[in-house]
Amino acid sequence: MKKITDIILSLIIILVSSPFILIILFVSFYATKQFPLIVQNRFITLEKKKVKLYKIRTIKSSTNFSRQESNSNNFYYKNDFAEYVPRFCRWLRRTGLDEIFQLINVIKGEMSLVGPRPLLERDLLLMKKCEPDFYIKRTKIESLPGITGYWQVYGDRSKGSQNLIGLDENYEKQKSFRLDAKIILKSILIVLTASHSDSIIFSNKNRHLLKSKITLSQ
Repeated sequence: MKKITDIILSLIIILVSSPFILIILFVSFYATKQFPLIVQNRFITLEKKKVKLYKIRTIKSSTNFSRQESNSNNFYYKNDFAEYVPRFCRWLRRTGLDEIFQLINVIKGEMSLVGPRPLLERDLLLMKKCEPDFYIKRTKIESLPGITGYWQVYGDRSKGSQNLIGLDENYEKQKSFRLDAKIILKSILIVLTASHSDSIIFSNKNRHLLKSKITLSQ
């Protein structure tokens, strides 16, 4: 039932929003001067099947950015990358609309509308190295990764992996149609108010957290 609902809702969203999506792609291309779509390898854990996740490009790639990214050990806060994000793309990240092409992943059966947040490989490597207990707990999560989810809408980045894993575990135990509907409605509100808890660009609501970076120690 969840899979069927995911696919139907994803198709409806794509059909209804397709003109708006085309405008976003054009402006993203103009802002970054690069192809507006990227594919990222994301995982629940390193051992589980990876998802080739589709995103709208929001960061202007450059040699300096690549060097800074490879040397970064920031996990929940990456606002050092903000200088590479054009103004329009900042809005995309605050609304979470840069994730909209993951609806394709949902239709392909690789993701769900609601589920645990899939992470980048380098972030999982940091978690496995620096916080192995939390990493082990994450290996027990069986739900498909989600575009949105319990942690994505109710999480607190300042509380680190304990908050991420705790909320993902709670979703695993309590997931239901009613809970998914609640999370989706909350996600719509976040899009409309541009209050997404992004790792690079903070919403006005969360701007005070800039002084509360969490850095995983080596």
